[in-house]
Amino acid sequence: MKTTSRIAGALIGAVAANALLAADALADWPEQPVNLIVVAGAGGGSDYTMRLIARELETSGGQPINVINQAQGGGIVGYTTYTTAKPDGYTLGQLSPFAQFKILGQADFTADSFTPIALVNVDPSAIHVAADSKLQSLDDIVAALKKDPASLKISCGGTCSASWDIPFISLMMAEGIDVAKVNLIPAQGSAAGLQELASGGVDVVLCSVPETDALTAAGMVKTVAVLADERLKRYPDVPTAKELTGKDVTGGTWRGIAGPAGMDPALVSQIEGRIHQAYETESFQKGMSDRGFGTQYMGAEDFSAFLHQHEAQTKEVMNALGLGAGAGK
Repeated sequence: MKTTSRIAGALIGAVAANALLAADALADWPEQPVNLIVVAGAGGGSDYTMRLIARELETSGGQPINVINQAQGGGIVGYTTYTTAKPDGYTLGQLSPFAQFKILGQADFTADSFTPIALVNVDPSAIHVAADSKLQSLDDIVAALKKDPASLKISCGGTCSASWDIPFISLMMAEGIDVAKVNLIPAQGSAAGLQELASGGVDVVLCSVPETDALTAAGMVKTVAVLADERLKRYPDVPTAKELTGKDVTGGTWRGIAGPAGMDPALVSQIEGRIHQAYETESFQKGMSDRGFGTQYMGAEDFSAFLHQHEAQTKEVMNALGLGAGAGK
């Protein structure tokens, strides 16, 4: 009996030791460089936010965070890269509105395709025109689309039927416009769409307000409305769409960090802790505030619930718009 007890005790001790070693290994994340996939092009809000959080993670973790922009296919390439990676915490990616891809038959991503880790940013959509455009107000845009819904080239500031254009389209529906005829044009991120706007290639760009700062300061872009509950503190002169139209339509985008499905919950907890630490730093908060980007934090559990809510809401809106072969499914 004593021998059996000694063997059992040794086994328990070995298991406990292995558990401690595993915990220690996780606590050391990252032990090697990390790839962080950004599903948008360089220069826009997604790129800025992800690079800012990556810088803080590098500072605290002592390992390079390699930011890789993969905006192809409206971000589908980037999502595919990290959702198919090994779930070891060394290939992570930006997670932003994704539910439209499956509804439109473009990809099969669902909330279960990801391991959500943390949400760090939420920003409302806004409506922008060239400073020298004949369109100088939201009323001008509405009037043009009522006369001919296909008359304007409208950049989605990224993939279409997503965060920036869905609230705009909902507003146009409320104005009685035949939205099925509206000319929406995808872009390789907001920066690319805004360059097209400045060069006269499109008439309207839909994206967040902070992403237009440089071109607005240069006198090339004008923001005519923001789709928010109230005016943004950084941009008090930009009216809300509700102020201008009386229609209570809001919406926008959000940005977080996720990994491929199947990540070890203990590893997720470690990475979430690092991201939360990075989020709380003065330099991250100031960097976001200086550019006018909104900060909002959700940990893994709340972020997971948020993703399922996003799927349900996107499906509801796109069903109402009649978009996509899968809209009614």
